[in-house]
Amino acid sequence: MRGLGQNGGPGGGGLGPLTPYHPPNISSLQEYNVNRAGQPEVIWQPLYDYQVYAMAGATNMTFFQRSVGSAGTTYADTNMSIPGMLPRPQEFLITGIQVYFKPGNAVNRSSVVAATVFENWNDISDIVFGNSFLKLFIGSKDYLIDGPIGKFPPAFGIAGMAAYMGSTTADMNGRGTDYAKAAGRYYSITPVKIPANQNFNVSLNFPVAIAASVAGTVGVILDGFLYRLSQ
Repeated sequence: MRGLGQNGGPGGGGLGPLTPYHPPNISSLQEYNVNRAGQPEVIWQPLYDYQVYAMAGATNMTFFQRSVGSAGTTYADTNMSIPGMLPRPQEFLITGIQVYFKPGNAVNRSSVVAATVFENWNDISDIVFGNSFLKLFIGSKDYLIDGPIGKFPPAFGIAGMAAYMGSTTADMNGRGTDYAKAAGRYYSITPVKIPANQNFNVSLNFPVAIAASVAGTVGVILDGFLYRLSQ
């Protein structure tokens, strides 16, 4: 939890390195107090919105235009409190963007014939690294246009190892793991602030719809700082 510094930034006086040997002093700790009536505070709180990626694909998908509770959505789908903007007195400083894509096929295949195609890899290659671009729109103009959407890799995914054992060659060839995700440098942006009650959206655009092997999940995450009133 952080209050605003003297220049209005998310820093205040600063606590320095927080280690067991460098505890915050009482005056600095006050900046992190959750009970400061009438005063602003700033926290790290990304905005996110996840949607179904239809098997047939689409030429445009627009995000952050629905709120929690609308059409049965929950916090697993989005953390927007109202569609398309932030309620007063909230403001948001965007510092980076992630695009998350989860193919809909099973990850582990316990029984695989020779002709089986690992479609999760193909969906990532075709959709995430296909002909596409992302647009960040605030107010009346774009603040970012870049593509393909594979340039915005997620900072999370499955990690681990897969090992297979069998007594025959056929048995060894009968199992497989099909998982893939976009990888690369985290996409930081020149920070841009979304004021309260200001319309904004992020769209994923495909000049030609790219089909998936089965329906999957796609989402956009706006990393950054949420400014709001303390309690």
